[in-house]
Amino acid sequence: MKRKSIPYTYIFYYFFIVFLIGAFFLSRPKGAFELLINQNHFLWADLFFSTITHLGDGLVFLAVFPVLLMFRYGLAILCSFNAAIHMTMAVLMKKLVFPHAPRPLEYFKGIDLVQIAGVTMHHWHSFPSGHTATVFALTSMISMVFPKRHFFQFFMLLLAVLVGFSRVYLMQHFIGDVLVGSFLGLGSSLLSRYLVIKYFNSKVFKRGLLPKRRIALSKLAS
Repeated sequence: MKRKSIPYTYIFYYFFIVFLIGAFFLSRPKGAFELLINQNHFLWADLFFSTITHLGDGLVFLAVFPVLLMFRYGLAILCSFNAAIHMTMAVLMKKLVFPHAPRPLEYFKGIDLVQIAGVTMHHWHSFPSGHTATVFALTSMISMVFPKRHFFQFFMLLLAVLVGFSRVYLMQHFIGDVLVGSFLGLGSSLLSRYLVIKYFNSKVFKRGLLPKRRIALSKLAS
C-alpha cells in the first residue's frame, strides 16, 4: 500500500457534495424531499435504481477481494479490514444504538407511497444506510488503488452517489441516513488504509498470487 494513495479528488468532491446536500436538504422538514421523490417515479428510474442499489450489498466485497489478492496481499488485507470495519459499525449502530429508527415506510404510515415491484420494504433500522456505507467504502478503497486517476475517482464517487440516492428513491432510507452511511464508509476505508500502511507494508505484502514477470532489458530493446 503506497503512502501517497490518498484519493484526494474523491475526497474533495465528496465533501463538496455532502456540503451542498446537507445545506439544502437537511434544512427542510424531515421527509419532505423523500415524499417529493416518491411522488415522481418513472419506469426507467424504477428499473435503474432498483438494479444499481445492489452495488451496496456487502457481497460485492467478496467479488473484489480475490481480484486484489491476485495482485497484492496488502490490498486484499485492506479489503478485508474495510469490509469488517464498516459492516460492524453499521450493524452496531442499526441494531444497538438506533434500533427503533423508523424507515420511510414506517415513518409515513398511513400515506399511500409508491412501491416498486420486487423491492422488499423494511420498517426499522433505518440509521445509518448500510448499502450506502458499503458502496462508499468500496469505491473510496478502489480509488486508493488509482490515486493519480482523477477522472476515475470522480466516476467512482458518482457511482457511490447514485447508489446512495437509490436508497432514498426506493424509500428505504432518509437523506440523513445516507449522509451518515457515506461518511461511515469513507471513514472505514481511510482507517483501513492507515492500518495496512502501519502494520502490513513490508515487501511480502506487496506481492500477490500472480507472479511478477521480469523482462530483461535485452528483450525490451529487441
